[in-house]
Amino acid sequence: MLGVVAVLTDAHVDRDEDGTLVVSWTTLDDLPVDVAVGMTPTTDDHQLVVAATTSPPLRLAGVGPGRVYVSLTPAGQRSMVIAERRVPFVGITNLRDLGGYATADGGTTRWGQVFRADALQKLTADDLEAFATLGVRTVFDLRGDLERDEFPGPVPSRHVPISGRPVGVAAAPPPPDMSAADGEQLLRDMYVGILQHSAGNVAAVLRGLADPDAVPAVFHCHGGKDRTGVVAAVLLLALGVDRETVLDDYEATRRYRRPEHQQDSLANLLANGVSPEAAVSVLGTPRSAMAAAVDTLDGVYGGVERYLVEVAALAPTELAALRDGLVRR
Repeated sequence: MLGVVAVLTDAHVDRDEDGTLVVSWTTLDDLPVDVAVGMTPTTDDHQLVVAATTSPPLRLAGVGPGRVYVSLTPAGQRSMVIAERRVPFVGITNLRDLGGYATADGGTTRWGQVFRADALQKLTADDLEAFATLGVRTVFDLRGDLERDEFPGPVPSRHVPISGRPVGVAAAPPPPDMSAADGEQLLRDMYVGILQHSAGNVAAVLRGLADPDAVPAVFHCHGGKDRTGVVAAVLLLALGVDRETVLDDYEATRRYRRPEHQQDSLANLLANGVSPEAAVSVLGTPRSAMAAAVDTLDGVYGGVERYLVEVAALAPTELAALRDGLVRR
């Protein structure tokens, strides 16, 4: 019998502006699929909404604004659980669930356990009520001391600063004639620098995520793109997610954190002497930048597992616990 991973492909959930959920998938040989909906990432509370359909996409109206999980069960197969990748809020735009990604051992990363995010201090009062429904037990704040002092987070957090420079070394002033290509190079250098200079703190986040009492968890920086992006990439690679999916996850920020959401970041870059052309590049998500970090993990450190164990000092037992807790097989 084929497993669900082989039968169901390209399954995803999106939400229209009117709140309607749009569920899409592809099956081999147009197998009929039962579609059920629930409020948890397990199927225990899921209620069947459509039986034996072969006609995706399926539009589900009236399911409510909260976090919704959809289980797809092809005939004779086990269920696949999917959800909206981005959790919608008013004050922030880039809080995303890292669940549902296929792993090399035939599993999938668990939904509702680890979220990556942008600046949580921008959550509104209503957002904080919605945030509470995620059941988050731990927030990892990847920002530096100055950012945290100026913009304190709205919920208790563990401070695990991530930086692309050695501790105590200030950033060099940017040359006034920086080009767009220079901006992309700055990102590449930052991401590779994080692997070198923040290995211990990257491991600290993953060590925390390996603790079953610490999840569900969120890790975040300011934009949820750079420091958060490198930690997310290392985590997903450690869980067995393939390279291209990891890079896709990085690039997804451009869908949710658009130019109108980055005016404060743009103003800060310009105030620090970065040219407009370079600033736009720095605020982007060029695939080549994160690819450079992944290449460094493989070419310089011998792969993500050797990096985490030999450089970042994550114990093999902690890495095993991370995989056991965050991968559904």
